[in-house]
Amino acid sequence: MKKILLTSVLTLSLFAFDKVLPQKETIEILKSTPIYNQLKALKNVKYKATKKDGFYIIEIDTPKGKALLYVTADKKYTIIGRVINKNGRLLIPNFPKNAKIIQNGVLFTFGKGKKDIYIVTDPECPFCRLMEKEKKNILVKNYKIHVILMPLPFHKYAKAMSYYILAGKTDAEKAKRLQEVLAGSNKWKNFHPTKEQIKKFNEELAKSKKAAMELGAQGTPSVYDKNFNPIPWPKLGEKK
Repeated sequence: MKKILLTSVLTLSLFAFDKVLPQKETIEILKSTPIYNQLKALKNVKYKATKKDGFYIIEIDTPKGKALLYVTADKKYTIIGRVINKNGRLLIPNFPKNAKIIQNGVLFTFGKGKKDIYIVTDPECPFCRLMEKEKKNILVKNYKIHVILMPLPFHKYAKAMSYYILAGKTDAEKAKRLQEVLAGSNKWKNFHPTKEQIKKFNEELAKSKKAAMELGAQGTPSVYDKNFNPIPWPKLGEKK
């Protein structure tokens, strides 16, 4: 009997990623899951799969967004949610990323460092604010930061905050506004964008959302290196 586990955490070890599996094999794996019929009913859905440490990891790409599905090697269990190891790293396949989509979603860049990183952030996110508090000086000094704004729908003021940030005339001003908002500033409340500005900002945020999806971001903050590999933000600035 097949079972489905709705969970967010499973302790695992990290090993090297295998190659992307053939599409035919991926479909056969999906057929073993209890949600295959639901997936089959969707239009314009794409799949990519790999195998790692006893799991088939399948990226499901739909017009509404991306998701990761984990299927145990014996195909008895299907896991929907985040699977992380004891060090806090997400167990995700390193699928090739479309650099053009990601670059188009970068809304501004700042920082004095030589290392490039991409940060997916929500100005109202408490964890993004924690990262700003703990890593601000380290980030600016050590990295060239490419910002991808992703205001989450369940954060009431995130989009208004994003509008205020995007209204900055230069990258430096946008970065300053982001840092102010993350630090708790309420200046954004005094900004009232025009209809034309809202249209422009929404178009920019749509590109940013696509970039976040391409990176596989499942929350904020999400940090990636120059090759679009995920980095646990608490480890930013640490010597390897």
